[in-house]
Amino acid sequence: MGAPPSPGFAYPLAVLSWVRPAPRAAVDDPDRVEVTAARAGDEAAFERLVARHEGTLYRLARRLLGDEEEALDAVQETFLRIYRGLGAFRGEARFRTWATGIAIHVCRNRLASASARAARRSVPLAGGEEEDPSSRFERELVDPAPGPEAAARGSELRRAVSRALAKLTPEHREVLLLCEMQGLSYEEAAAALGCRLGTVRSRLARARRALRQHLEGIWP
Repeated sequence: MGAPPSPGFAYPLAVLSWVRPAPRAAVDDPDRVEVTAARAGDEAAFERLVARHEGTLYRLARRLLGDEEEALDAVQETFLRIYRGLGAFRGEARFRTWATGIAIHVCRNRLASASARAARRSVPLAGGEEEDPSSRFERELVDPAPGPEAAARGSELRRAVSRALAKLTPEHREVLLLCEMQGLSYEEAAAALGCRLGTVRSRLARARRALRQHLEGIWP
């Protein structure tokens, strides 16, 4: 875990409430029934999997790629790869972990593409944050019933966090978004990223420290 903020600097508690994540209990894959049916050729089951996960995968791709059109294309490519590879999926990990790993691989390829780099526009990573129910640490920046000043402050904080996320390295942004936005466990993040558990832990600790550094000075 990263070191606590230095004395004299008060970070908003909601911003860093995820610094010490609570242990996550192991649960069965909630997609097991649909995955089994889809592997047997049930197209309706596959459509249910798409409907269930496309929003989360889009938000992940949007933050990683920084462009709406590329994110949409990346999600379409992701589900095409999932459809083609579903027969080889044996359920060693949750379906969402496997799908997230494919989405990350697709996004990495797009980021590495020279044509994509040239075509990408510089846009905020925060598109649609106000309606993003899976972004816990950003959602908590807003009071349940904020007044005008509180609402404005919440928007300011979200923009600040999004700018800070954009400054992170791709590796740090990936692990932070997986563990904090999507709520993956360290083990699931390791499976999705294709790295060791210890690598996830060390990257996440460095990502949190880097994010705090980018946020430093914003709040007195």
